[in-house]
Amino acid sequence: MKTFRSIILLLLCLMVCQPKAQEVVTDAAAMVTLQGFFDALSVEHHPNPRMNDWITHDFLIFEMGTSFSWARFQDFLNQAGYGTWTSTKWRFSEVRVSSAEYSAHISYVNTGEFVYPDPDAPGQSLIERNVWLESAYLVSEEGRLKLKFLQSDNISREVDALPQD
Repeated sequence: MKTFRSIILLLLCLMVCQPKAQEVVTDAAAMVTLQGFFDALSVEHHPNPRMNDWITHDFLIFEMGTSFSWARFQDFLNQAGYGTWTSTKWRFSEVRVSSAEYSAHISYVNTGEFVYPDPDAPGQSLIERNVWLESAYLVSEEGRLKLKFLQSDNISREVDALPQD
């Protein structure tokens, strides 16, 4: 009888001490994460100390033929004067999501519109419209879905001067 109680007690302890199972990734959760990443990236939130809520510790972005870690991408943005930009907007279309138990892949067309100072004409602002084909890989990390990799290929780019007031 003592052995039986010990076994029952041991089983109860094992059940209580089991790690909590992660939730299965859904297509909707993947899209929330993608949108959260781009909201965090927006110039309105730059620099965003909470970006790590949206990206893995080893996040990579492949942009303009170059692979960037998050730190290197931040340097790239700073060199481009990102902190002085007026606005950034992204719109996703042709979205395809494939989700699995602990990961997801999203491919989509990203249409971006940016307003920023003209580096060659003080007081003048430019509006840039880009279209990219993008692919993102997301994984569960620290109990939440995060971007691990983002591939971006520019399809078109238009830059125009905004009318001055």
